[in-house]
Amino acid sequence: MKKCIQALLCAGLLTTTSWAQEFPKTPKQETLAEAIRFEKYKIAAAEAQAKKDAAEAKQTRSSAAKKARKQGQADAARR
Repeated sequence: MKKCIQALLCAGLLTTTSWAQEFPKTPKQETLAEAIRFEKYKIAAAEAQAKKDAAEAKQTRSSAAKKARKQGQADAARR
């Protein structure tokens, strides 16, 4: 009976140890490096999109201003 209990305890300990090695609590270095790389990529992509949006907004404002000036000139010529 004593040997049976020892065998069960040993098996349980081995199972727990193997499970703990399979699912560690700390992330692997590659995974952490990949996550950091991905976050940097997201930040760079967001900055590039913001620059693109700002350039498009500036172009829209300048074309609207040109259109308004042309419209104003056309109105002045009609008078």
